[in-house]
Amino acid sequence: MRDHDERLARGFRGVRGVMRRWPGAILATTALATALSAHAQTRGAPLRIHVRGSAQIDAVAWTEPDGFVVRGSVVDDARSAVAEAPLAIEGITRSGAPVDLPPAEACAADGADRVREHRASQGGYVIATDERGGFCLRGRAPLADATLRIRFAGGKLYEPVEVKIPIETHAAPLAPVTLRFDPPVDAVDLDRPTVNVTVALRIDRSGALLGSAPFERERLTVALEDERGAKLAEALTGGDGRARFELATEGLDGAGQGVLRARFDGNDQLAKASVSEGVVRYAQVTLALPHPVEPARAEDGVPIDVDVRSSRGPVEGGVVEALRAGEPVGAAPVSSGKARVIAAFTAEREGTVPITLRYVPAAPWWIPGAELAIDVPVAGPGVWRQIALGAAVLAIAGWVLGGWRRAPKRAVERASDEKPAAPPGRAGVRIMGPLEDATGWRGAVSDAHDGTPIAQAELTIVVPAFEGSGVVARALTDDVGEFAIDAPYRSDAKLVVRAPTHSSYEQALPAPSKLGIALVTRRRAVLDRLVRWARRQGAPFEGPPEPTPGHVRRAASRAQQHEVELWASRIEHAAFGPDPVDERVEQDLGASEPKPGISQLAP
Repeated sequence: MRDHDERLARGFRGVRGVMRRWPGAILATTALATALSAHAQTRGAPLRIHVRGSAQIDAVAWTEPDGFVVRGSVVDDARSAVAEAPLAIEGITRSGAPVDLPPAEACAADGADRVREHRASQGGYVIATDERGGFCLRGRAPLADATLRIRFAGGKLYEPVEVKIPIETHAAPLAPVTLRFDPPVDAVDLDRPTVNVTVALRIDRSGALLGSAPFERERLTVALEDERGAKLAEALTGGDGRARFELATEGLDGAGQGVLRARFDGNDQLAKASVSEGVVRYAQVTLALPHPVEPARAEDGVPIDVDVRSSRGPVEGGVVEALRAGEPVGAAPVSSGKARVIAAFTAEREGTVPITLRYVPAAPWWIPGAELAIDVPVAGPGVWRQIALGAAVLAIAGWVLGGWRRAPKRAVERASDEKPAAPPGRAGVRIMGPLEDATGWRGAVSDAHDGTPIAQAELTIVVPAFEGSGVVARALTDDVGEFAIDAPYRSDAKLVVRAPTHSSYEQALPAPSKLGIALVTRRRAVLDRLVRWARRQGAPFEGPPEPTPGHVRRAASRAQQHEVELWASRIEHAAFGPDPVDERVEQDLGASEPKPGISQLAP
């Protein structure tokens, strides 16, 4: 058990690293859309791409002696609540003919502290979901043999959706029932044979008629389903109203995002109820060699075939990276559980060279396992290659000796011949080297994560000043992210870098030199802000596998920390939504970050 917990801890750290580099498929899609748009604009034809998620309406309806009740919720494709979603509710017959709905009054949705107001609209109703995505209405007259059509028109973030809910007939009023996962199930380890799931069933006794028999929560059947609608298990509630499942993971789908849905089908006294929760099914990835590595010259590259698998079979996506003494020497993408890495390095003699292989996931549900250490056989250089190397050594020695008798030549900068440095993964300024006989600064600005050049970035040198802005020099990067600034150096000056889609960065101005400047996109910056905040707060916000906006929002909702919930929702919309994140939005999210202590759980 201790080894298993340590393995999970390593896995969670790996997931955090992946999320810092790839905050999600939606963010990658947004980056692709930005690149395509920029490419199209250079060709004179702007390209607009709009990505919207899907929503789902879960609802039930039943009759009462003096009316009917409809209640439910709206969630997105990640099973997060869609708050303030306007819903249109209409009545139709089985053949689709319209039915005028009677006047209605609002009632409290599942778990809500207050009711939401509604209004009549063309024979139906319009009501907005509450902060938990729930809604509830009680009609003031019976409505038998009818169906309710519930529509959500969608918006910038969601596609429209419509469902039809039949009104079930019961002889007596039904007591509303609420289900919830207790504790919540956010992640499922597919490497374990089973996972424990508990569903709590609560009966709203205020919805029952006075004088009715007390309702028993014992021996009520609760079913578990997944996002495919497949029934996973059934269990009976105990005397405490809880249904306990020991769910076999082999019946679940593979690694990825999914849904667990608990369902109670109701009876003559209790209404139907269901609850859904988004989960991440994760699995550990292992590496193995399908056959021994064949000897090859290291300078030409040594092919290494790698099997990439999990407990669910071949892994799709991600990268296998080869390292020698901690430095990358090759990498290859994973497809259908296979990767072919070409490791290129320098070897002085024939023999074996220790190489480490590691898996870098492209999705948070793949947990990198232990690195694979192998000995790679390398062939020594051929006879002609050795002769060539000897001649080169003699030529260099002659050049050095000749240099003693001639004046040194001025070094010529050749930036294009330098090996590009790997992206640092964070904003900053690196001094790449000196500039001979120069008084200014040269260099390039690029993305801190993917190394893409950033065009039209503004670099400003600012000095303290009693009047004016203090700006002494300004420059813009060209189409390949390069810049040049010529200005006198001052030790009290600072360098400020701004870009259209990246977060601003500033620091003390380095001495005149060649610079490599990295910036982080504003979408990543706001996500990093939320991750840092969650880690400072600790549980329940820093939960496995990663303190994402959705996880923080759900934890805040359960703890009734509405300020935190609203802030996490805004972060989520900024990081993954279709609208661009400008400097004003980034600053506003920073200013509205919950202060220390706001996340304390309510008593």
